Amino acid sequence: MGTIKMNRINDYWKTHYLFNLPAFSNNMSRNRFLLILRALHFNDNSAPEQNRLSKISPLMNFFNSKMSELYYPGRELAIDESMVLWRGRLRFRQYVQGKRHKFGTKLYVLAESNGLVQKILVYGGSADPNLGGNKHTEKVVHSLLEDKKGVGHSVYMDSFYNSVALSEKLLQEKTYTTGTLRTNKVGNPEEVISKKLKKGECISQYTNDGLCVSKWKDKRDVLTISTEFDSEMVNVISKRGIDKRKPKLV
Repeated sequence: MGTIKMNRINDYWKTHYLFNLPAFSNNMSRNRFLLILRALHFNDNSAPEQNRLSKISPLMNFFNSKMSELYYPGRELAIDESMVLWRGRLRFRQYVQGKRHKFGTKLYVLAESNGLVQKILVYGGSADPNLGGNKHTEKVVHSLLEDKKGVGHSVYMDSFYNSVALSEKLLQEKTYTTGTLRTNKVGNPEEVISKKLKKGECISQYTNDGLCVSKWKDKRDVLTISTEFDSEMVNVISKRGIDKRKPKLV
């Protein structure tokens, strides 16, 4: 429930001095809150089901439209995915290895650098008419950035989304991208991918439009792509206070 995390919903209404949170009990009783939560509904059951997400689409659409109406973000944006835990039966339940909640509903999120969420997409699985099928990740990125293109935003993404083709397309739409890159993505420069490096070495390749694909050897190979930053080596102070040289786009 927001920024205050408790083990159970009932804990928010406890009167013990270790748990007492009057902001909840002063505004609504526990029983009333649980009753509303049990009956919370966002769609008319009598209406025909148009797709898998029909029951929650009104809520998602309302959130996205309100955020677009009330607030415009700064220059730097990030795209990432999140899992909402779900243990029951669900046609579009997803499995994502490495996440805290491996099974559940997958959300794609556009957020500011401070973490403020700008737009949310619920993934309805491979049969999703808007996001599923071929070029799934490109569809996700273009959908999240639908009303943010053409004004010079810097978008940071990980290797799940990034590709040479996507970065070139977004650059044409005056949107800059930076992030890690998978070695098996179509369009990667072979000279960069196959080059063997020693620790601290870096190799890069540029397109005529200024897109940079770079590989830098740290503890392991770090493959990156950017249409905004180059691979010039710069000194960076790490979190531990260690002065380290690394490419500008890392």
